[in-house]
Order: sequence, then C-alpha cells, then structure tokens
Amino acid sequence: MIIKSKNFDLKLEEILKDELPTERYNEHEKFVLEIIRKWHSNMQFFTHQSSGSTGRPKKINISREKIEISARATMDFIDPKKRIKTSLLCLNPNHIGGAMVVYRSMVFDHDLTVVEPASDLSRAIENKSYDLASMVPMQFEKLTASQIDQFGTILIGGAPVGVKNIMSKAQIYSTFGMTETVSHIALRKIDDEVYTTTGDTQIATTDGNLLKIRGAITNHKWLTTNDIIEFISPNKFKWIGREDFIINSGGIKVNPEEIENLLHERIADEFIISSLPDSQLGRKVVLLSSGNERSFDFSELDKYHTPKEIYFNQKIFKTESGKIDRRKTQSNFEQNL
Repeated sequence: MIIKSKNFDLKLEEILKDELPTERYNEHEKFVLEIIRKWHSNMQFFTHQSSGSTGRPKKINISREKIEISARATMDFIDPKKRIKTSLLCLNPNHIGGAMVVYRSMVFDHDLTVVEPASDLSRAIENKSYDLASMVPMQFEKLTASQIDQFGTILIGGAPVGVKNIMSKAQIYSTFGMTETVSHIALRKIDDEVYTTTGDTQIATTDGNLLKIRGAITNHKWLTTNDIIEFISPNKFKWIGREDFIINSGGIKVNPEEIENLLHERIADEFIISSLPDSQLGRKVVLLSSGNERSFDFSELDKYHTPKEIYFNQKIFKTESGKIDRRKTQSNFEQNL
C-alpha cells in the first residue's frame, strides 16, 4: 500500500515507523496518517464525527469489527472480482465518510491518494485517473463528463442525488446510510431509483412505511430509521424522504426532498423546499433560493407541492462535509423574515 499526497509519497512501512516527521503535513494528511497508524496498532475502537446533515454533528465510537463489515460489504458489491487497486480521498477524513475511504483502502490494500476536500476537484485530479472515489453531491456535480471518465467507480454519499442519465464508462452509485450503520448499507446506480442493500443487510417497514434494517452491521437486531421508503423486496427499496422533514400543508403530507429532486435539473442555483406558518394550511410550502429573482417552471408539480412563495438571495448553509444543513438554513431564514 502506498499513500500519496501533496506533501508526501509514503509506503505503509514508512508510515508505521516510530518517528514520522509531520511538521510539513496539513491537518487532513496528519489525520489520515493517524488513522493508518492506529489501525495497524490493532486498536479496537475508533472515534469519528458524524456529518451533521440530519442532526447536530457528534462524535461516534466505531468498533474495528463494524468497520471491516462495512468495508467488505461495499467492496464485495462494487468490486466482486477485486479489480480496484487505487482510491482517491477527497472528503474530510475526520468524518466517517472520509475515514471509510481510508479503512477500505487498508482492508483491501489499495494505493491511496489524499487531496484537499474542496468542492471543485478539477485541479486535484488533473491528468490523473483512479479506480475508486467517494464524493458528496456538490463535488460530483462540478465534474465535467471527461473528468467523470477519469474514475472507474464513484460513490456519491451524504445527501440524496436525483436520478441522472449520464453517459460514462464509470460506475456511479448513490449511497444510502447513517451514523448507526457506520457507512452506507445500500447502493443504487445513478440512473436507477432502486437501492439494493449491501452485505447481509435486510430491510422491512413499519406501519408508517419507515425503513427498518437488520444485519451484521446492526448486530442482527432491527433498527428503525426516520426514512420513508417504498418497499420492493427484503433487499430492494425506493427512498421517498425523511419523516422529520415532511411538511403537513392543509392535511397533505408534502415531502420537500421529493420536490427538490423534480426541480433539480431546472434550477441552477442552490435551493431547498421549506415551509412557513399559514392561517389556512397550517404550513405552506415555500422555496428558498440562493440566486437572484427569476421565474421558475413548476409545471411538473401538482397544486399541493407547488411553492406558494419564493424567497431569493437566501443563505443555504452547509455542514463541514459540504452537505446542505436544512435545519440551519430554515432557522436563519425565519429569523430574518
């Protein structure tokens, strides 16, 4: 295993030496080297930070066993013939999504390249190719068609990605997971709506269509999530949205994430679907846009899902890992009304 970065090009045995000079390394590089050294010291628990995309960021302790279960489930799914040899880390390694890139590289002996977790990866990947990379949607959406072709497989996580028809030789997956499962437990091709579970994970639903999962990653106990799904089979489902984001407007349950997926290709600026109190409806659907005033085409939406008002020049907050912070954006919007 070889680990490369702007400031070093090291073999595994060099990283594991007692004295490793790190004065000229940046914080992300140091953290990657720390993960590798801890893993090879046979530590049994590792501390990382959750992304904060569905709640406040928090420190989580993860067992070595669960990290290995997650890593093997993913790689057996995307690379059953063991052809992947190189990985790119372009996420924050302090968060579990980025750390899993490092763990998968160690478990499967991939050479790993570490770059700054910037939103635009153009300079970092210039004239280079990689077998595997994990990204957040913002990073992926800024790649050109030719840049996408520099990768063999891309995993897009952290936030739902709408179904996209992309002509590329790369295998592109949208991932589904949560803090409690260490990493993703299901994947879907970017041009498909259906998620398929990884490893031995099985699914079911509550009476309210909330997703339940069970497998080695949950100690074979059922774990109920806040995700509303359409159940297809014990290992296939369509994701609808999160229960805690549902807007009750005049007795109609409106899923903001479903509307956002429909509008994604029509609105270039960052935006979210939100709501405000309304004397008749209880809550009315509104759209918050980061851009300047303009008209939008809502013809694909029925009357219950069509935003009643549009607010422009809104601050769309992000988490440290680059995902939209829905709660913070809504709170700031309401405070400035």
